[in-house]
Amino acid sequence: MTLKKIEYDFKHDQLSYDATPNYQPCIKLSFFFNKLPEVSYEQFHRHWETVHADLTIATRHFQVCKIQRYVQFHQTPELREQAKELGLQQIEFDGCSEIWVKTWEDWMAFYKSPDYAKALAPDCKHFMTMPISVMVGQDNLIFGHAIPGEGGKDGVTSENLKSR
Repeated sequence: MTLKKIEYDFKHDQLSYDATPNYQPCIKLSFFFNKLPEVSYEQFHRHWETVHADLTIATRHFQVCKIQRYVQFHQTPELREQAKELGLQQIEFDGCSEIWVKTWEDWMAFYKSPDYAKALAPDCKHFMTMPISVMVGQDNLIFGHAIPGEGGKDGVTSENLKSR
């Protein structure tokens, strides 16, 4: 397929058609899920940000498998209500966990580890519904600094931001 380029005057050369995308050196897995119907939002978020978070990073295989980053994205009922102002279709999930790994093999080693099966999977029954939806890809960093020590390149930063 041939790329159809539109006539456009780029303000940032690193975003032009001829530039190389700024993919960061990690694979990101995003897991989307909802709370159990019988669990309050407060209980859902508190359990996830405490017990489940600690179980995740305390597993031996979290370090052995070289997990680079673990982030939780919490959507509260209040923020979901505010998002209606946008007039866009909302994603109907209460939370999203992001795990960053250097290689797919690193993730699979963690996912198939005895720690995962013994500690993490059983804890899910306390606060989240199944099934979990997943999206896997890489970040193309447009604006902001790369994560130090990961080998990625900064995107456009406030120091070199140009406006029209």
